[in-house]
Amino acid sequence: MPDQRELAIAATLEIPRFVSATVLFQTAMAEQLGISATELHGLQLVISGAATSPTRLARALGMTTGAVTRMLDRMAAQNLVERVPDPADRRRLLVRPLPDRLGEVSDLYSPMARFFGDRLGRLDRRQLAALLGVMTDGRVFAEQEATRLREGVD
Repeated sequence: MPDQRELAIAATLEIPRFVSATVLFQTAMAEQLGISATELHGLQLVISGAATSPTRLARALGMTTGAVTRMLDRMAAQNLVERVPDPADRRRLLVRPLPDRLGEVSDLYSPMARFFGDRLGRLDRRQLAALLGVMTDGRVFAEQEATRLREGVD
């Protein structure tokens, strides 16, 4: 059995491979839907509620609002999302997923969801908490690094 140091090294080496494989999966999924990988990422943010307005979506994707407007136009033409007035502030728009193709998106994700559901179901509470902590910290750090690189901050 590998010791803790060897396991940490193996995990550190596996993370970029996992991320690369995930990018390949997302790209293949986007191709199946007839959209770009960036549009799929945007759709995922809208579906999850993480980006409910064009401005929030632009911020989450690291894009300009103009680029997101064009992307939302393409996504609306594909019956993936709609823009509706914000009932709390009529000057703003909200972005909502359209139900027309959510089943298609769900069907494409189903094998991956089943796989991870099975694997995570094998972990005990302590292992799940540790994994969640690493994943959450990694996501936050990656978002900070993306901002730093985009803004040219050292």
